[in-house]
Amino acid sequence: MAQEIMAQAFVIRPFDKKKDSSGREIDFERVHKELIDPSLEAANLKGGTTGKIIDSGNIREDMFSLILEADLVICDVSIHNANVFYELGLRHALRKRGAILIKGIPTADNIPFDLLTDRYLPYNLDNPASARQQLTDMIEATLRSDRETDSPVFKMLPALPEANADSIQVVPMDFREEVDRARAANSKGWLRLLAQEVKGLRFQWAGLRLVAQAQWSLKDYAGARASFEEIHDGNRGDVDSILALANIYERLYRDEKKAQLLTLSEQAIERVITSDKALPRHHVEALALRGRNQKTRWRDEFESLATVPERRQAGSNRLLHESYEAYRGAFFQDLNHFYSGLAALQMGAIFLDLSPKDSDSWKVAFDNDAQAESYRRKVSQEVKTLSALVPASIEAKQGQMKPDDSERLWTQISFADFLFLTEQNESRVIKRYQDVITSDQPFAWDSTKGQLQLFEKLGVKGELAQKVIAAVDSAFEGGSREDAAPKHVLLFAGHCFDAPGRAEERFPSKLEGRAKTLIIEALNALNQNCKLLGLASAAPGADLLFHEACAELKIQSIICLPMSEDAYVRASFETLDELRSRFFRFTEGNKQVLELSDREGLPRWFGESAANSWERGNQWVLQMALASGAQKITLLALWDGKNEGDGPGGTAHMVNLARNSGKIHVNIIDSRKLLG
Repeated sequence: MAQEIMAQAFVIRPFDKKKDSSGREIDFERVHKELIDPSLEAANLKGGTTGKIIDSGNIREDMFSLILEADLVICDVSIHNANVFYELGLRHALRKRGAILIKGIPTADNIPFDLLTDRYLPYNLDNPASARQQLTDMIEATLRSDRETDSPVFKMLPALPEANADSIQVVPMDFREEVDRARAANSKGWLRLLAQEVKGLRFQWAGLRLVAQAQWSLKDYAGARASFEEIHDGNRGDVDSILALANIYERLYRDEKKAQLLTLSEQAIERVITSDKALPRHHVEALALRGRNQKTRWRDEFESLATVPERRQAGSNRLLHESYEAYRGAFFQDLNHFYSGLAALQMGAIFLDLSPKDSDSWKVAFDNDAQAESYRRKVSQEVKTLSALVPASIEAKQGQMKPDDSERLWTQISFADFLFLTEQNESRVIKRYQDVITSDQPFAWDSTKGQLQLFEKLGVKGELAQKVIAAVDSAFEGGSREDAAPKHVLLFAGHCFDAPGRAEERFPSKLEGRAKTLIIEALNALNQNCKLLGLASAAPGADLLFHEACAELKIQSIICLPMSEDAYVRASFETLDELRSRFFRFTEGNKQVLELSDREGLPRWFGESAANSWERGNQWVLQMALASGAQKITLLALWDGKNEGDGPGGTAHMVNLARNSGKIHVNIIDSRKLLG
């Protein structure tokens, strides 16, 4: 099951038993066990104290990180304890909100300074549990509160900037590297797995943001939406996540055509524009997104029409003007924002082409002819200005970039788009696109091609658009740049062959012929007039039979290993020499093999975790199927029906994952019938 993301808490308190100034002994471990821990759990928070990091050797670094990053801090100020007051002071100096003070009574130690008593909860030292509900209520109220600050530091110095936990938070390098590997493998499912696994970890917010950005780059808009929505829910004032969601909702609308998605996008844009935390760059981006939303609505007006004249007539409307004005407004707020400048230039050029002087049909979108002519003159002049400013803006942006900057490609494409509008030599324009967009950049070409197709549909430099598309398409062998989504993804799980001396027979290897026949029959029943793709591990038993059956039936199947191939072979085949050779013979050809990890066991960034690498492998394969875009997903399992297997991550685990997903058909081949 997907793990629910939890807000993080940090507890500042004395450890073990300590005495107040009168000599009264207080058991702070009891207070934590009976009051603090149950209250955090009741409020669905996860967290702890510096006690859990004392053995790591980095207590100061980790303590500072935990105090800064925590969504909420609970501080027990029952006695005069220097460490407690020091750590509380750090929190008050770094973060405006989210600190709750508790104090056991009676004690002889009074608070030596004003700690904002409206966030102060007394509890009975003889019965800490009696304050459990009050603390739970206070935690929930604090998390919901819109109060500006509960810190005396920020109360006295309201202009003091709050520390940005995301910019300071340290994400383990091996987690960053795994995100990069998942992105390089173009594996949306792998990234969705990481989005689930990072929840509850110390670096969950910064880590989830990394994953979300990678999901966006792979066009997994559904996955990116889920990730950014969780980031936003964890920090509702996070302007960057709101902007990202505005972007994502519009992209999803293009695919799903659900009007509420554009409404969500507009609402997110409005939140950015009205936010007191938004920087000038946020405002510019929000205006540009508003322009794109209007452009999307505008395209809907003529997209389904059959002829160029029909599309040109339908495209001459107010939405075109509104999109142009939004893009133009964004660019003139920040001339470094070359994207909005280019978009304004494109929309302006389209408007002028659809509004010829010798025609009056386009003028009906205005209140009168005079207004129409005035607007045309205005746009004509502004397009000349944009034609001078946009290339300078692109060039300036390129000058700020490092040679290996991943965004450099988009500035190069933008300059090609600029030449498309302004350069008279068609060969020069075509050559520029060919030089910039190579065969290893399919996603960039898909995006660029969409804009060129718009010009083609409207007959705005339509012949040149056709020539560019044909020329660049040839680098991709004229086919689709993105692999077509399989119509039907088939997950497989099944028992391993019985080990020698197994007490109770489950799947003896002598029955592999009968098992393979049943697998082939099931595959034939599923492989009906659709593109079928199989995903499975390669354990010595039913998994190998499945891949061999797929090969015989010419069904594509991918071997999905939860660890590196050499580690997997060592762990799975041990003394099974014949089966090991069979595995190697099967993988020596062109069979695709995916590896979740580059090492044996779980990645180091997991830290202390009850997770298991075999169960993680099942989760990974499941997420790959869910992210595939397939119309149908089926789990085919050779299974004895028992919920307890020989170890973690077996067939029963995969069956339960599939059933709990609510999105996967489950077909069971009853392995007990083989024994009968």
